[in-house]
Amino acid sequence: MERTNAVWLEDLRDSSPNQTDAVNQLLKHLKRGVFAYLRTRSDLGQLAEAELEQMSQDYAQEAILKVKDNLDKFQGKSKFTTWASKIAANHTISELRRAKWRDYSLDALTDSGTSLQEIFALPSGQNHDPDTENERRQVWEILDEVINRDLTERQRQALVAVTVENMPIAEVADRLETNPNNVYKLLHDARLKLKRSLQALDLNSDYILQLFQ
Repeated sequence: MERTNAVWLEDLRDSSPNQTDAVNQLLKHLKRGVFAYLRTRSDLGQLAEAELEQMSQDYAQEAILKVKDNLDKFQGKSKFTTWASKIAANHTISELRRAKWRDYSLDALTDSGTSLQEIFALPSGQNHDPDTENERRQVWEILDEVINRDLTERQRQALVAVTVENMPIAEVADRLETNPNNVYKLLHDARLKLKRSLQALDLNSDYILQLFQ
């Protein structure tokens, strides 16, 4: 017999003798939904079904803990399983996003000596007018010098992570052991410094953008 919202809330409590059965039933439901979602992800297409099954199990189990921690926040506006499934979906998406950046080091570009020109290199086969290409190369050299000369290490790390690597602000904040507001401040200050430095060199930002279109 299908549980009602009230029964779910009661059975998932630590004091309930039915908790184990309720957890197992909800886990099965959440795992099925997570697995279906993972199979739609093109970036996970190379994984074997057994790996997706294990990921589904892990994410669903972690989601169960979140559900139990938030039982008092359930308002009954939907079926309990629908509400729990949303928690599982959000958790899965968040974990996949974090996994994407898990091995990324904000020190990598600073330590490697890689230039911005190399970072933003155009795909092979994408050619441009030689004069424009030469001008673009000169601008890259200027930008590279300005960024490494005028920005602090943390400003440089934040700017490259967000604008080059498209890393989420929250993830950058975690890596820098700060909060998102401070990352926004780092980005604001970095861009302001760049603008002033380029203006001092009589370089117009609109002109630079046109070069790289």
